Amino acid sequence: MVAFNTVHFHSSWDNADACGILLVALFLVHVYRLVYKIIVISREEDRPGKNNEDEGVSVIITAHNRADSLKENLIGFLVQDYNAEKYEVIVVDDCSEDDTSELLSRMQEEYPCLRCTRVHPDTKFRFTKKLAINIGVLSARHDVLLFSEADCYPASSSWAREMGSCFDEETAVVIGLSNFRDQGRLFSWKRYFRFARFLEMLFLCRSRESLLGDGCNMGYRKSFYMRNRGFAGNTQSYLGYDHDMARALAKYGKVKVCTRREGFMHVDERDEDKASDDTSRYFAEKARWPLSRRLQARMDASIRASIYILSLSLVCLKVLPAYALALAATVFLLDVVSAQLFARRFNQQHLLLTSLVAHLTGFAYRWYWHGYSFFNPKKWR
Repeated sequence: MVAFNTVHFHSSWDNADACGILLVALFLVHVYRLVYKIIVISREEDRPGKNNEDEGVSVIITAHNRADSLKENLIGFLVQDYNAEKYEVIVVDDCSEDDTSELLSRMQEEYPCLRCTRVHPDTKFRFTKKLAINIGVLSARHDVLLFSEADCYPASSSWAREMGSCFDEETAVVIGLSNFRDQGRLFSWKRYFRFARFLEMLFLCRSRESLLGDGCNMGYRKSFYMRNRGFAGNTQSYLGYDHDMARALAKYGKVKVCTRREGFMHVDERDEDKASDDTSRYFAEKARWPLSRRLQARMDASIRASIYILSLSLVCLKVLPAYALALAATVFLLDVVSAQLFARRFNQQHLLLTSLVAHLTGFAYRWYWHGYSFFNPKKWR
């Protein structure tokens, strides 16, 4: 009996020792990846040496029953500091039933750079955002196309110039930051996770993995779009008008991310459906990624979760509990500090409290939306 207990004790100790070694290894991997991510995200993007205003820019916005949003936000696109002869704003009225058409007609009288086109409703066909985008692209006079939405407002009058200046002959796609406006709140779940998605997109792009786009603030070349035959027969899907296009056009040239504040885009936070739909669509998009890409994208979250689970296991086994707790606390603090460094880098204030909560309970948020997208597949068909 004594021999059995001794063997059992040594076996438990050996297992705990193995868990401790694995915990330290995972901690070192996490620190390495975190430092690497900070370096990649913080570096400045290479920019063309010349001003590309002579090339011209066409801004395309699609709107379905968004007259109120257009009335408030469209002015920000119409007063951009850009060569008037090389700049136009195209609004595609996508089967609106409100007074969008009348509003645009009135604004055209005051702003000559504004051009409008309309998709008329037809009960025989299904209209998606991709069809509206295609109409806007075909109407564009310039090769550089910038895209946004009716509930968005440029962060500066230099937005078009800043985004356009990122294009050169080898650039296919440029993506900028868009986030809900800072209302000065100490806690904003929607702002934090939208910013986290931007950081993920930026890291992937600079790692030469073009998997994400942003329909609120992105641009690409019309010539590459036409070479790709638009959405290549996938016009009936609600998914992919930004992510799929960024991925498809990456084969023609570089994908860049505009990280300067003048190129940022504000998103109206008052539209509650906007935040939930964006999140739902994002997780539905990720579910279509190849398995290897999904595993790679979840690597950091998996390592972090493994560290917390192993630390809790060692505490329960009473094997070096102080060291296990210290490692878990260090991981948590490093994640929060890095989140604040990124927030300061991209002028995203008032996210400290949200990042503290998100790093404690963010896994539940991700599980919820993964489950929602899995059990509601018809939402985006």
